[in-house]
Amino acid sequence: MSPTRVAVVGTLNMDVVVTVDVRPGVGETVLGSSVRERCGGKGANQAIAAASAADAESSVALIGTVGDDSAGAAMLANARSTGVDVTYVGVEGDTSGRAFIEVDASGDNRIVVIPGANSLLSAGAVVTALDALDPHVVLTQLESPRAVTESVARWCTHHRRRFVLNPSPVAPLPEQVLAAADPLVVNEHEARAYAGIGTDIAGALLKYTASAVITLGARGVIVATPERTSSIAVIPAAEGVETTGAGDHFAGVLAIRLAEGEDLHNAATHAAHSATAFIADRHLG
Repeated sequence: MSPTRVAVVGTLNMDVVVTVDVRPGVGETVLGSSVRERCGGKGANQAIAAASAADAESSVALIGTVGDDSAGAAMLANARSTGVDVTYVGVEGDTSGRAFIEVDASGDNRIVVIPGANSLLSAGAVVTALDALDPHVVLTQLESPRAVTESVARWCTHHRRRFVLNPSPVAPLPEQVLAAADPLVVNEHEARAYAGIGTDIAGALLKYTASAVITLGARGVIVATPERTSSIAVIPAAEGVETTGAGDHFAGVLAIRLAEGEDLHNAATHAAHSATAFIADRHLG
């Protein structure tokens, strides 16, 4: 069996995507143009992206929880079909997580997440899975219970494994969790939540974390380490194209490239180009 290069600890959600011309205001009703379901969740999205970019000698595992329902079965089957190891995705409770995504004509979105079984993922189960898998890199987000995030940071620090943290949805974190992240992967809003107001966001983040990758949408990506700060240009998405999931794709590809030995700047460059292609493929598809 191939060694586990990346373990992604996170959520699996069944996404319900509604497309509208304009988003409704308070108390307003509008007609949508389409509705569809698809397998999602930040953890699953990132694991699938990592597996898509992994070489033949690498394995990607997902650690999480689904409910004992048709949505959970569908999400497990979907992850397996993309090459993700789901041995440590538990089945707990009777309702899987769901996300309700509203996308308007400009491609902007609003998302409401119902955690469901994701909230039942325990820190003990995560540590047991990490001990068994012994991954080179662990990637997680903040959709799981806070105790899970803290346990992942401690495990990585103790076992000297690389901890990639995508703090989304943004929330306060203990200093030791931020300090363990290498890198902290944030968008501009998340970056400012930790760095505060100022022009040198990257420099401010490095006061709290080992390295940082800041995604800026059409303005590209900033990569910051104590040695240097660099920028990566990207091709902007066409107007009206949905970009939901692009950040997850970026994080997953970044993690597998780091696990396979690339330095942070090169890994982020590859991830940025892959996320651009992911958006274009979805639009064409």
